[in-house]
Amino acid sequence: MPQCSKCGKKGLFLKIEKDTGLCLSCNEAFAAEGKPLTSGIMEAKNKATAATDPEQIRTHSRTVVELGEKLVALHERFGLEPSQELLDLMATYRKMGAEAGGQAS
Repeated sequence: MPQCSKCGKKGLFLKIEKDTGLCLSCNEAFAAEGKPLTSGIMEAKNKATAATDPEQIRTHSRTVVELGEKLVALHERFGLEPSQELLDLMATYRKMGAEAGGQAS
């Protein structure tokens, strides 16, 4: 019998999303909270990549990491595993921000 990994709802006719293991309502809630975080990460990532000023690079890199941490926490709250791509992105921008900080000194 299908059961949601977040809310525990179960039933013969309960629809569970294959990729998340969540029922439709939990999956919608996850997507609604995750979408602005993902958009913010992409926006900050693009700004950091385009920036030439070390302070701007550091600021945008910090934003990528902060929003990434919130997205990881959201994954954990819904019982999901964050993607390796997200974790790698955060590690890259942590390093990028630190390197930009070293250049500014």
